[in-house]
Amino acid sequence: MRMGLVAVFLLTFALPHVAKVDPGTLAAHDSHQGILVACDPYQDSERAKEAMGKENPLKAGILPVEVYVRNSNRWPVAISLDSIRLEIAPPAGGRQQIDPLSAGDVATEILHPQPNPQSRRRLPIPFPNMNHNGKWQKLRDKLQLLAFPDAVIAPNATVHGFFYFNLDGDYSVIQYARLYVPDLKFLGNTQAIMFFDVHFTPSSAN
Repeated sequence: MRMGLVAVFLLTFALPHVAKVDPGTLAAHDSHQGILVACDPYQDSERAKEAMGKENPLKAGILPVEVYVRNSNRWPVAISLDSIRLEIAPPAGGRQQIDPLSAGDVATEILHPQPNPQSRRRLPIPFPNMNHNGKWQKLRDKLQLLAFPDAVIAPNATVHGFFYFNLDGDYSVIQYARLYVPDLKFLGNTQAIMFFDVHFTPSSAN
C-alpha cells in the first residue's frame, strides 16, 4: 500500500454528529462537487440561551454560527478552519472580513466584557492576561465542545459545530453577511475543490 493511502487512514476523522436538521433545507447553503456547506446564525437570544446556556456569546456581542458540512464523496475531505472568514458587504460599501474567535476568547469576552464595545474593531483582538478561574475554564470547555471540530470529514458523513464572530452586537449586518470557506481538499484524490460562499440572506447573492 502506498504511503499516501496509509497516511489517510492515520488521520483523525471528525465524528459525524447527529444533525438536528437536514442542512440541505437551510436557506443559507452552497453546494458543489458532492460537498454541501450550510450556515445557521443564532441571532435570537432565547435560541442561543437554549443551545449554550445563560452565559452565551450573544450577550457579549458575538454571533454564534452553526456550520454544517456534508461530504457525499467516496474520499475524505480536509478543511483549513484558519482560512474561514465572515464577510460583511453592505451595499453602501465598507466590506469587512472577520476572523472567528477561539472558545477561550469568547469565554473572556462573556465573563470580562470590554468597555465601549462599539469603539472596537470587529476583529479578534489580544486580550490582557487574566486569571482564568474555574468558571472561565468551564465556559471555555463548553464553547469548545460546541465548536466545529478541527478534523477530517469522512466519506458520506455530516459534521457540524459553531464558529464565533465578533459583531460588537450590531446584528443588523447579518443581512449582508456570508461565510467564505476557501480551503478544502480531497484526501486520496488530486481533484481541486472550489471555494464555498454561503450568503446568510440568499437573495443577496450576486
